[in-house]
Amino acid sequence: MKITSLWLLFVPMVFVIGALDLAYEGFYGRSSYSTEAIYKVPNSLIEIVLERRGIHYFLAEYERTLALRLKKQEILREDVAVDTGGYSRMNMFQVSLSEYFLCGDMSFDRYFLNVEEASLTDASLNAKPTKAKFVGVFDRDEKRVWRFIPAYERGEQESKTCQYGGVE
Repeated sequence: MKITSLWLLFVPMVFVIGALDLAYEGFYGRSSYSTEAIYKVPNSLIEIVLERRGIHYFLAEYERTLALRLKKQEILREDVAVDTGGYSRMNMFQVSLSEYFLCGDMSFDRYFLNVEEASLTDASLNAKPTKAKFVGVFDRDEKRVWRFIPAYERGEQESKTCQYGGVE
């Protein structure tokens, strides 16, 4: 009787864990799919893409990748800071016609992206350039959909690191 009771508990647990594991590469591994937020550079065929991939079963932890596409073909792909707290938001500022400053919520999550040269530079020691114009943000919207939200839909929400320009 006790063995039957244990089986009745064990078998459903195995199915539940198996179902949860379907979308992940191994137990507590990475999700096998990512979501992407896309910004289309005006008057060009260039797209700036920030991908998010879950790296934990139930915690809000994400591996993030920044990509640059020209005519739907990737010309640059770089891993950016891993988000271990669910703060995936990344503000984007235009510094010049071809250069953008991307700033996450952590001081080590800042980058200069040059779309003309297809280059990404770590800017963790840099403050936001004073002449930078807020373009929008890679974030979840009010429906919790991961996407690029342009400045005309949502104003800038500065993080402490962008606001003060230093390591906290």
